[in-house]
Amino acid sequence: MADAPELSVNVSAPTSAFTPALAVGVASGSGPVKSAIQELIISTLNIPIHLTDRSNKGNIRMAYAKYVALLAALNSMSALVTSGTWTHPTVANDDMIEIFMSKSAYFRNHSKVFTMVDRHPQMKKWLLNAIDGPTDYNVWGHQKHTFDVLRAILTPMPPPPVDIKGKGKEMVDLDLSSPPVEKRKKKGAAKALKKKKEKKTDYDDKKGNRRGEGSGKASTSKAHHK
Repeated sequence: MADAPELSVNVSAPTSAFTPALAVGVASGSGPVKSAIQELIISTLNIPIHLTDRSNKGNIRMAYAKYVALLAALNSMSALVTSGTWTHPTVANDDMIEIFMSKSAYFRNHSKVFTMVDRHPQMKKWLLNAIDGPTDYNVWGHQKHTFDVLRAILTPMPPPPVDIKGKGKEMVDLDLSSPPVEKRKKKGAAKALKKKKEKKTDYDDKKGNRRGEGSGKASTSKAHHK
């Protein structure tokens, strides 16, 4: 599983920077009241207000949109801090996360599940509500649109062993680069080569045995003549 994206925007502003009063919080969207520093981040980065609404829970597409917006905001803020453009107080990781979602939701779901979305291009299109995206059924089947189900869909499963009678267990062939007919030809060629080697080994063994027997007979004949 991919690790959660690193949140590293804890950079202090220069001592000469103007520090606004942060005691009073103001509302932005619905949900918990945003602090003044959060409102400043929202306005500076032009974050859409609907993505700051934390009352809209249970919508997996909205959750992914917030996750993508969080990553974009982190990159933008990092660039502002690095260039010296951001001259305000320290931006804490918690401040950035809680603009979009609760910390507990981020570390429990977003950072663990959405980091795997790139493994499933069709699911990514569905989450982004792309015009050419798949239908609900094509990616979800009859399952509910929840984090637990999405985690199960995105988590790669090891190939199960296939029991082949008389040959023990072999792994499933995951080679998708060759068409089935070509695979069968390769497999047949490999079997023929194996049989040829086995026949040669048997022939060499029998030849060695005959030589041994001939040598034994010659020794016995010499012994009789003496």
